[in-house]
Amino acid sequence: MRTTSTASQEIMELFSKLAVELQTLTHNSPINQQQEFDDSSIEPSISKLTQSLTHNSRVRVLDTALSLMCFKAPQVLDSVAEYSVKTIVSVLSSSISCEVFRFHNEEVLQIGSFISRSHCMELIECVFDVISKLKERGMPIDLLLSAVVRVAASASCYKYLSPSISVHNVKSIDGSITAISKLLCHLPMDFSFNHHDIPTRLLFWYLDPLALKHDITKILQETIKRPFLCLSMEFYERMDWRSILVCLVLSPIMFINTRALLHDWFLQTGLSSVLELLMELVSLILDVISRPTWWGLSLELGLKLPFSNAYFPYKSDLLKSFTGPLSYESFLQLVRRTRKSASLNRELCDPTINPSAVRVALTDHKSIWALAISFPDWFYFASVLLFSDDKNFQQNIQARCPSGVPEFEQLHAAAATFIAWILSPANKSNQDTLSENLTKLSKCWNLKEISLDNSQNGMAGYKKKLKKPRFCDSKEDSTPGNKYDCQVIILWLKQFQNIMKHNETIDDMAFCESQSYALLQQHDKLLRRVPLGILIGSSSYINEDGCELLLHYAATGRILNSLATENTSLKHVNYNSSGPEDLFGGFNKEEAVSGACLVFSVTDVVKRMSDSLFETEKSGEDFLCLVKLRTGRYLLKCIKSLIQFNVDADGVPMLLDLQGRLERWRHQGKEVPEFHKDLDDALKGLSTELS
Repeated sequence: MRTTSTASQEIMELFSKLAVELQTLTHNSPINQQQEFDDSSIEPSISKLTQSLTHNSRVRVLDTALSLMCFKAPQVLDSVAEYSVKTIVSVLSSSISCEVFRFHNEEVLQIGSFISRSHCMELIECVFDVISKLKERGMPIDLLLSAVVRVAASASCYKYLSPSISVHNVKSIDGSITAISKLLCHLPMDFSFNHHDIPTRLLFWYLDPLALKHDITKILQETIKRPFLCLSMEFYERMDWRSILVCLVLSPIMFINTRALLHDWFLQTGLSSVLELLMELVSLILDVISRPTWWGLSLELGLKLPFSNAYFPYKSDLLKSFTGPLSYESFLQLVRRTRKSASLNRELCDPTINPSAVRVALTDHKSIWALAISFPDWFYFASVLLFSDDKNFQQNIQARCPSGVPEFEQLHAAAATFIAWILSPANKSNQDTLSENLTKLSKCWNLKEISLDNSQNGMAGYKKKLKKPRFCDSKEDSTPGNKYDCQVIILWLKQFQNIMKHNETIDDMAFCESQSYALLQQHDKLLRRVPLGILIGSSSYINEDGCELLLHYAATGRILNSLATENTSLKHVNYNSSGPEDLFGGFNKEEAVSGACLVFSVTDVVKRMSDSLFETEKSGEDFLCLVKLRTGRYLLKCIKSLIQFNVDADGVPMLLDLQGRLERWRHQGKEVPEFHKDLDDALKGLSTELS
C-alpha cells in the first residue's frame, strides 16, 4: 500500500510541476509580453489544478470522506491522476488558437500556440517524466502525448519583436527536435486513429524528419531479417505498420520523401529488399486510396483523400499507364511514351557538358525509370512477350485487345527495348546493344534454334521443335524427348549468358555516379530474371525439369551441364525422397532462400497478370495452376534444403514466415492435387522444426 501511494504521489508531484511550469510559460511567452490576452478560461484551471495537487487539510478531509464511502486510497489517487491528465490536456489544447488581435493600430493574425518553441523544450522534458510514471502505473498516455506533440508542432520558431518583425530562432528548432525525439519511445504501437485529428506519428515526422527515417528503417531491417515476410499482410495485420502506412496516405509529401529515401538507398546499396519494400509501399498506397474503409478509414475521410497523382507528382502523366491493366496495346503505348520521355531528358542535359547530370536526371526518384521499377509487372510482361510463342496464351490476351493483336515482331522489339531500358536507363548505346541481343535471343528461342558451340555469334547450327502438350495438362511425357528438351534449355541459357557477358558495356553500367558493386549485382539478378518470361508465357512447352533449370538460373546464376535421367517424373520425386536433388548439386542456405522467395514472387506476379490478362476467371485460374505445377517441385526442394540446415533462435521467425507463405501459396488460385501430399509433408516438417 505504501509503495502504491508513493508512486501515485510522485505522479501528482510531477503534474503539479507541469501545471506551474505551464503557467509560467504562458505568462512569459514573447507574444504575451506584447499583448494582454484574456486568460479567464486558462488561469482558473491552472489554479484549481495546483490546489487539487497540494496535500492540505481539505484534501485529507476529502480522503477520509471517500474512505468512509468504501473507496480505497489507491483508487482515489488513480482517479485524481486520471482527471489531472485530462485537465492538463485541456489546458494544452486551449493554448492553440487562431485569432486576430491589434498591435499599434495593426491587425495581426495569430495561428498556433501561445507557448514558444524554446519553452516547448522545458515542457517536453517535464512531460517525459510524467509519461514515464504513468506507464509504470499502467495508465493511458495517448491523450497527454498527443496534446504535447500538437503544442510543439503549433509553436512558432520565430521571435516576434513586433507583429511585422520576426527573427528565426534556429537554436530553438534544434533543441525542440532533440527534446521531441525522447518521446518517440512512448509512441503507441496500436492503430488508434481519430478521423478528425492529425495522427500523433505524423506530427512527430513533421517535428523531426529523422523520425520518419527511423520508422522506415525499422521496417526495412525486419524485411531483411525475414525474407519470407508477406509485406501486404504484415502492413494490414500489424497495427504499428498500418499506422505508418495510413500516415503516409494522409500526407502525400511524407510518402514522396519516403519514396525518395528508399530509391536513394536502392541506388547506393542495390539491395533487393529495399526495392521490394519500395514496390510494396507504392502498391499499398494505391490500394488504400482505392478502398480506404478496408484499411480502417471512415468513408468520410476516404472521400477527402487526394488523387493518386498527388503521391506521384513527377511524371504523373504516365502513372495511369503503369497502374492500368496489362494488354498489348497499353504496353506498346507505354514503351513509346517512356522512350520519348527518356529522349527528352537527354536533350535537356547535354552529356558532353555534364554527363553525371544526365545520369542523375535519368535515374533519380523524379525520373520515369524510378516510376517504372515501382511497377514490376510490366517488366515480367515484357519478358513474356519477348519469348512467348504459346498460341493458347496469345489467344487469351487477344480477347482483351479491341483494336486487334499487333504483329508479334513489333511486340518482341518493344519488349526488348523496354527490358534494355530498365536494365540500363542511363546509357543509350548500351540500351541499343542489349535490345539487339535480346531480340536475337528471342528469335533463337521462338524458332528453337540453339547453338551447340555456345559462341556469341553462333545463332544457328542446331534446331529442335519442342513437343507442345495441352494447355494446363498435368501429365508428363516420360519419353526420352523430355530429357532432350532440358538439354535445349541448358544450351539456350548458356547462349543467353554468353551473349550478355560479351556486352562490353554491361560491366560499366552505372545507375549512379559512384559505381557500386552491390548495385551491379542487383542488375545481374534482374537480368537473370528475363528468361522467366519463358516459364510464365510458354510453360506448356516445357516440363518441370526445364522450369527448374530456369528457376535455378534466375535464383543462383548457375547453369547445370546435364540432368539425371532418373526421377525426372513428378510421380517419382516427392518431398521425402532422398534421391538426386542432387539434380542441382544441392543448395546452400542462401540459394535455398533465394529459390523459395523467387517461386513465391513469380506466383504473385502470375496471379496479378492472370487477373488482368484473361477474359474469363477459369482461364486465369488454369494459367496460374499450370505455373504452380511447373514451379512446385523446385519450391519443395528449396524448403527441404532449408529444413536440413540447423535453425537457431534467429531463424525461427524465418521458418514461421515460410510456413505462412507456403500455406498462402497452396491456396493461391486452384490447389494442385499432385502436390497435396508433398505440401502436407513440407508443412509437417516445418512444424516439427518449430516445435
